Parts: sequence; structure tokens; C-alpha cells
Amino acid sequence: MSQIRFDEWVREIREAVGCECEPYDGIQNEYTIRIPAANLRDVMGILKDRFDCYHLSAITAQQHEDRPEELEVIYHFWKGEGISFVMTLPLESLVIESITPDLPGADFYERELAELYGVSFSGREEIPPLLLPDDWNQPPPFLSKKD
Repeated sequence: MSQIRFDEWVREIREAVGCECEPYDGIQNEYTIRIPAANLRDVMGILKDRFDCYHLSAITAQQHEDRPEELEVIYHFWKGEGISFVMTLPLESLVIESITPDLPGADFYERELAELYGVSFSGREEIPPLLLPDDWNQPPPFLSKKD
């Protein structure tokens, strides 16, 4: 039996946070909800408080060839099944609020996205280097800038 009652989660997030959120079919084999980036911390609070879901598996990002001016940032959680939250950031403003105050285990993932995609995380003091050489002085290697 499914541990995630997907329609209930979408409805409760909408009601509790007051944000536009919708099911997203861009990721296969897991439940996925698109949310506004500005509501990330509020949605994370709902996950923990109402759904007892706090196992962050990863934070990933992707750029689509047909939308090169934006980056999708995806927070992957696990509660017996995968549930992810997708936010779209414009390339000219790759800033999202850090969730490390609520989920300290997000530190590694935020550092990875900062280095590899150039995402800035507000609400945290610093993002020390993680993967790239200390003398790296080029753009983020996984981010394709639009022409």
C-alpha cells in the first residue's frame, strides 16, 4: 500500500502554504510536485510537521534544451516511496533559500549545486568548496548559459 497519498499531499500543501503547486510529470517513477521557489521552506515545514517526511535523498538540477534560460532545481525525498519537489529558477537569478536550518543534511547537496550549477543559497553563512579544485576560476561546469 502506498505511504504517500499524493492528492492529499498536493491539497494540504496548497491549503497550508497558500501557494500554487501542481503535480509534475517530468520525472518518472516517483511522485513530483512543482512549487514556487519562494515557498520552499514553508513546504519543507509541511513535509516534516504534517507528513513526517524528512529524509532528503538528494538535491539535483537540470536544464532543458527547449528552455535554456532557466534551471530546474529538484529536492528528492523518501518516505517508503520517492516524492520530489521541482522549482524553476531563471538563469539570471539562481537564488533559493537554504533548507539547512531545518535539515542540516542538505548541506552537502547545497554545496554541490552551488559549485556545479552556480546556485546561491540564501540564509546560510558560507558555502565552502566541495568538489572542484581550489583554484577553479571558470563558470559552473554543469550550467549552460543561454546565448
